[in-house]
Amino acid sequence: MSDNTNSKTERTNADNNTEFYYGTAKAGRAAAGGPAKGTAHRSSGKGHARQNAAKVTHMAEQGLKNTARAAKSAGKAAVNKGKPKKPPRKLSPGKSILSFALILCMMAVLGVGIIVGVVFLKAPNIETDNIYSQIKQRSIVYDADGQEIDALYFDGGNRTIVEYKDIPEDMVNAIVSIEDNKFWTHHGFNFIRMVGAIKDSVFGGGSISGTSTISQQLARNFYLADIKSERSMSRKLTEMYITIVLEKNLSKEKIMEAYLNTIYLGFNSYGVEAAAQSYFDKPVGKLKLIECAALAAIPQSPDLNALVIADYYKTITDLPIIKKTSAINYLYNGEASEARRNLVLKNMYELGYIDADRYAKVQKKKLKKRINLGDAGSEKSSYFTDYAVQQLQQDIVEEYGITSTEAQNMIYSTGLKIYTTMDSRIQSILDEEFEDSDNFTSIAYISTNSEGDLISSDTGQVLLQSYDEYFDEKDRFILRDDEFTRNEDGGITIKAGKRLNLYPVESNGAQDVSIEFKSMYVNEDGVFYFIESGALSIPQFDSAGNPIKTLDDNGNCVISGTFFQEYPDYFKDKGDRLIVNDERYTLKQKIRQPQAAAVIMENKTGEIKGMIGGRGATGKQLYNRAVHPRQPGSSIKPIGVYGPALQLSFEREADNKTMKLSNKDGSSWGNYITAGSIINDKPMYVNGKQWPKNFGGGYSGKVTLRKGVQQSLNVVAVKVFQKIGADWSLKMLKKVGITTLDEEGAVSDMNPAALALGGLTNGITPLELTAAYATFPNGGSYKTPVFYTKVLNSRDETIMEKKTRAERVYDEGVAWIMTDILHSVVTQGIGASAAIPNQPVGGKTGTTSDQYDIWFAGFTPQYTMALWEGNDVNIQLYEMSGAAARFWSTIMSRVCEPLAYQDFREMPDNVEKINGEYYTDGTYSKLKKNKDKDNDKDDNDKTTEKKVTKSTTTKAPTTAKPTTQTPTEPTTAKPTEKPTEKPTEKPTEKPTEKPTEDTGGGDEGGE
Repeated sequence: MSDNTNSKTERTNADNNTEFYYGTAKAGRAAAGGPAKGTAHRSSGKGHARQNAAKVTHMAEQGLKNTARAAKSAGKAAVNKGKPKKPPRKLSPGKSILSFALILCMMAVLGVGIIVGVVFLKAPNIETDNIYSQIKQRSIVYDADGQEIDALYFDGGNRTIVEYKDIPEDMVNAIVSIEDNKFWTHHGFNFIRMVGAIKDSVFGGGSISGTSTISQQLARNFYLADIKSERSMSRKLTEMYITIVLEKNLSKEKIMEAYLNTIYLGFNSYGVEAAAQSYFDKPVGKLKLIECAALAAIPQSPDLNALVIADYYKTITDLPIIKKTSAINYLYNGEASEARRNLVLKNMYELGYIDADRYAKVQKKKLKKRINLGDAGSEKSSYFTDYAVQQLQQDIVEEYGITSTEAQNMIYSTGLKIYTTMDSRIQSILDEEFEDSDNFTSIAYISTNSEGDLISSDTGQVLLQSYDEYFDEKDRFILRDDEFTRNEDGGITIKAGKRLNLYPVESNGAQDVSIEFKSMYVNEDGVFYFIESGALSIPQFDSAGNPIKTLDDNGNCVISGTFFQEYPDYFKDKGDRLIVNDERYTLKQKIRQPQAAAVIMENKTGEIKGMIGGRGATGKQLYNRAVHPRQPGSSIKPIGVYGPALQLSFEREADNKTMKLSNKDGSSWGNYITAGSIINDKPMYVNGKQWPKNFGGGYSGKVTLRKGVQQSLNVVAVKVFQKIGADWSLKMLKKVGITTLDEEGAVSDMNPAALALGGLTNGITPLELTAAYATFPNGGSYKTPVFYTKVLNSRDETIMEKKTRAERVYDEGVAWIMTDILHSVVTQGIGASAAIPNQPVGGKTGTTSDQYDIWFAGFTPQYTMALWEGNDVNIQLYEMSGAAARFWSTIMSRVCEPLAYQDFREMPDNVEKINGEYYTDGTYSKLKKNKDKDNDKDDNDKTTEKKVTKSTTTKAPTTAKPTTQTPTEPTTAKPTEKPTEKPTEKPTEKPTEKPTEDTGGGDEGGE
């Protein structure tokens, strides 16, 4: 083979090699630009695409190098091996210079071309078919009437997408006039400005000044958010490529729409819709000219030009306050952008977007008067929406099989429309009444130790630290000499086991230490506040990136000497003490005591119409007492004892069997437990001690079951419980949605102190008690609580629907009788304070031992509400459950005020009235006088064949309107001293007429 042939072959191989690499690059770019499915996969796909693009770019560059090497090799071969026919011509000096200049130009063009090619190859995948799929959108929460009540978003995601047709013309024109007045005519670039900027970059050090059109800004904000602050040639060329794609694939209107939906406008607002809502509390479509101009003036410097500033530390004094809350001052900052706002209006006039008349009028407008923060500056709590979102998140996990984190991202960043069951009128009533301190009882008394700490009156254990134990009269924290030691490097060691809690935590991917205050209380003018916790605000790292706080082997916190060098003013050194002012630590909100919680359910639908989990706190993700259990006291009796007893009797009668019920204690049960059964309310003894006791220590003798419910007699409840047994009681409680029961272990709820008197291990939540009580006015059908009805995605497609599930728990006749008994608790019993003027009411009070918790759970024909009141730690209340009943009445009177009067359900066909009392068919039996010599043992489960016949009677009319007549036995008065009645110790043996077990904590107040 000749030398020329070898050279030709080498060049051909080099060309093939180049073609291969460029082909690979093309394929790699196609792969990088391919579609990806799913949020998580899309993110992963982009990462791989960028890695592949980087590899392909490297291969392409290597191909160019190979080409160059091949050409060079071929040239050498030609010189060394070939025999040129003529000697080369010698160029003149002028032509040599011109040739060299041409070569330089060609090389420059080739170099720029290579750079551009590589940059374009690395450019991100551009999907313009669904441009909004790549950005976060806030989700909107609506009430039952479709009114917006909340917005959900992560940082950077407070954005609501609006279509171009819904954006006012003034808003579009204002942006065009100040940002890009050639927008409608150019093809994505202002070439004159670009050439000048590139020239400045080449001769000025590589930095490119602002030349961006709206199309370029959209490309940068949308696809290059991570590097948009860079002023490099590479970033600018990438931006150019994306701009070309956008201009090719999208109309000008769509580009403008996307731009206005994505720009940051300060005050945590992304896009014009979010900004319109945040600053003016109105949709963008209703903005006036001056408001449009004000927003258009912001994008140049959104943080500095924001119309409102949230001053969390309340340190800014040179700006006017437009709204003040306990946590934040909202300041008017419109003057910062006034000059640019005026320029917007001037440009709009000169470009013909507004005429002289509008221009003159708008200059007289005052922007400050138009600022209306709406919910952005409210202190509204979000107990309802927080819980509704929590339920939705759980449902999404179950429905779609994704993780909880993925479900949360779906809710907070994909523009969902969440339609809740909230009735805003009812929710507002709850909010307003919980703000009125007159609706609440007070703390009876507190016990403190010598240091002023709040202690348990029973055990002497410290419940809460005193605020004064931490802070002086200037709210400064004092670290005492016995709580720290000084170290050789100038740092200190804070000792464990003192006033500060020291916890290891992980933050920013590294270990850190949290230095926290313990829970405390403060008494301000006789009003008690609890402060859950707080912490010293010490940085995690020093300037060199080294940890400032570490835990030693004994759990002490070591603070490095570097911290004291870099933050010399953090601690004020007083020799034996270190002082920290109030700017260097944080405390959680002061929460007023006592607290309360309430839930309102619509009976027929199971929809929750209102929920409130406390008073005096603002913000999101608050501690929601409505979904945290507390001891229910006697409010458990209808669902744990009396309703289950009537249902058991109904089922035995339906099976043609009777219940063998012992009457040896002087009771007269009949063949079944009924509303007319006679129970002997007399002292019971366990291990030689009386248990249980009624409120006041007295006994009523022989009373009907109805009377026992009306007066909340503890002995009656325990005796009925003995007849049905713990297993049946537990089963029926579960059927009405009570999930907090403890069934196992040496100390469980399988005893009368828990299931009959409410001294449960864990307690019951107001939400679950509400749904359980609604079973009675619902005719015995338990309905699961529902907080939302449907959820739409950003394309208005339904992705979730929610309806209540109904389950038959009680026979309709049994439920009707229990409804009537609970109605008589209000009309003739100790629940009279719960009566309202415009609807019949049924319900039950509840007071726990030591008056730590008070309740009223009740219903009207339309709604059911359980209301709890107590302290966040167990401290005795001044009043018993009559106070809760009054509070319940105050709320429900307003809730039902606009409703027409309605009776409870009509009496079912299987209910008969005999001698003034109601029975389900076949359960009535003539009561006999019982002899004390009757020694038959109690047997809850023994049955005999039915031997009774049904009585023929006429049906009773529907329930009459309630009266406010005072019951024969009055409601509980305010106690003058701490009650002495407490549950006795757990019995060791089972007497004939005594409870099988007692763990304490039951309702001894008889309410």
